[in-house]
Amino acid sequence: MTPDLRKLRQKIHYVRDSVRRLEELRSRGRVAFLEEPLAEPAAIRLLQVAIEAVLDAANHIVAREGWGLPKSYREAIDLLIGNGVLPAEARQRFHEMVAFRNRAVHLYQENDADRVFDTIESDLGDFDLFVDALTERYFTADRS
Repeated sequence: MTPDLRKLRQKIHYVRDSVRRLEELRSRGRVAFLEEPLAEPAAIRLLQVAIEAVLDAANHIVAREGWGLPKSYREAIDLLIGNGVLPAEARQRFHEMVAFRNRAVHLYQENDADRVFDTIESDLGDFDLFVDALTERYFTADRS
């Protein structure tokens, strides 16, 4: 059974919207980010929910394609890689994405503003990679 494309579109839209907002925070620069008391928690929340949307999409695809029952978020990502949805060379980056989500949810006291800004400065392209991979696999006109 193929994935529900309406559901995938919703997840993609949510990721793109979150990334757009994170880019706005990033565009203000590090100094402004560090000086604004709400910037860090806003960025953490936007990153967390964008990652959740990625993981929801990953789990949905795995379930609908019948690729198994992942026991963890990392395993869901690995199943997408193993089935050619995501490039293998991006495995570590997506595993780091999962680790950030887990830190934001469970080890929130370990986040700091500099580290969060580093993430939005250098890692937002990982979301584009995910969206592009899903778009190519499930939304192109010529799907063999």
